[in-house]
Amino acid sequence: MLIPQPPLEMGIDKGAEMVITTSLAAIAALGVLYALYHWWRSGRPVVLLLFVAGGLMMIFEPMVDTVGACWFPKDSWVAFEAWGRPLPVWLCLAYFFYFGIASALFWIGLRKGMTRAQIWLAFVAAMIGDLLFESALLTVDPYTYYGFQPLWLSNGFPLWWMAVNAGVPMVLGAMVYRFDDYFRGWRTLAIIPAGLTASAATNAAIGWPSWLVINTDLGWWPTQIGGLLTFAFAFWIVSLIAAAVASDARHPQAITPRTASA
Repeated sequence: MLIPQPPLEMGIDKGAEMVITTSLAAIAALGVLYALYHWWRSGRPVVLLLFVAGGLMMIFEPMVDTVGACWFPKDSWVAFEAWGRPLPVWLCLAYFFYFGIASALFWIGLRKGMTRAQIWLAFVAAMIGDLLFESALLTVDPYTYYGFQPLWLSNGFPLWWMAVNAGVPMVLGAMVYRFDDYFRGWRTLAIIPAGLTASAATNAAIGWPSWLVINTDLGWWPTQIGGLLTFAFAFWIVSLIAAAVASDARHPQAITPRTASA
């Protein structure tokens, strides 16, 4: 077969799935409460819309899992299925807080005047958060990575994924901040399609070198180079974000940091 095949017969431990799903449901509920509180305090539903956009990014998960070689067992509690791939309920819940709330927190941070160093720190923190989160999940095997994964840790987590996952909320948060004057009034609703676009574009822009090697048996060294190139593109995109929105960067036009309540 030209494309690595997923472990179709893989199953999931129902007790572990229950714990994962209920835990993420509680976190997502807290995210909703925070989004509503921020709306009440600021008078703008930006955080809530970013929260929703983060959850709706799930529509791209079947495509990303196909090229990135990630598989969820068919006997999971399935939220929906696309491209022949079952997507579990717990993953949908994770999307709301990892991509939705993370984008909102980055947007709020930028409005308070994040420096270039703080932006890089946020990127590193998001990567570490993804590494810890997925490493914990993989101990009970609710999903698996397969194919010729670069930078594969012994616990089954390919490191290149954390660069992509950390990049998405940063691109979306920076986009909403940079075009803050546009996302007002009824056009605030445009945050949702903007979020979907940011997700698709960032996944492709950062992940494509890894996608190529995952689905081609090039050997160990070329495969690792693909993963390293993914990190290189992630660092490049974060450097562009820092140049565009950091409070201590030189911009073509001055950007005045806004307060969180503005």
